[in-house]
Amino acid sequence: MFELVQVSEQCYFIESPSKVGIYRQNEKDVYLIDSGSDKGSAKRTLRIAKEQDWNIKGIINTHAHADHIGGNAYIQKETGCDIFCSTIDIPFIEHTLINPLHIYGGYFPQDLRHKFFLAESSKAKDISSPDFPNELKTYDISGHSLGMIAIVAPDGTAFVGDIVSSEFILKKYGITYLLDIKKHLMSLDFVEKMNAKHFVMSHVDTVDDIKPLIDLNRKKIFEIADKILELLKEPKSFEALLKELFYHYELSMNFKQHSLVGSTVRSYLSWLKEEGKLQTQIVDNILLWKTTQ
Repeated sequence: MFELVQVSEQCYFIESPSKVGIYRQNEKDVYLIDSGSDKGSAKRTLRIAKEQDWNIKGIINTHAHADHIGGNAYIQKETGCDIFCSTIDIPFIEHTLINPLHIYGGYFPQDLRHKFFLAESSKAKDISSPDFPNELKTYDISGHSLGMIAIVAPDGTAFVGDIVSSEFILKKYGITYLLDIKKHLMSLDFVEKMNAKHFVMSHVDTVDDIKPLIDLNRKKIFEIADKILELLKEPKSFEALLKELFYHYELSMNFKQHSLVGSTVRSYLSWLKEEGKLQTQIVDNILLWKTTQ
């Protein structure tokens, strides 16, 4: 854990629970792709950079989830480096209270005040800034989050954040976090067609061919959608549906899982309703969901 791994001529990553990618612009200057989950990860990253005699010029965040921006503030404070992200992610990085508010859907209790949901705030710039290294190409691959981006280096290495989950994670957790299901499916299609030599993902082993993983993740989305439609042949409240999904995927309910999985299930419901497959009704002041067939 926390070892430096070279992927290509110019690109590396630091193996950790949430990988820190590295683009080496020249012999001295590097840009980090995400910063890890917390201050401890940031300290290890700085130590590795010092051992390599690298100067950290900036951090490029694939998206603004806490486990990807958790080291931002410490590294920025220690190095004075710039932080870049998509336009929509700037407020999430500069005012990190928005992240748990966003996932929970209201002001959140103490249960969500930990590093998985709430990182320290840092100052960010848009990837359109003239300070951004223009030899790097960025692409919108949102869906997992509002503003997730892919970063492609000149040597053909693509850093694609949380675009896919591993087969192990899909089996273990059943329902992984997604925000906009329709957009995520579009992003899967886009990344599947990307002309890249290597794909570096935050929580999945690096691969040269990402298509099998994309196919696996796409199938899981439609499997979950089909299960929701099956369970909603009879009207159910959101909580009743969530309970049955937890039993089906053998998940253990706790506050964190209720928030994360619950947020994702709401996104599935919105998508399926917009697709004309679900409808809602109010009975005894309870919102019920039901298939349209």
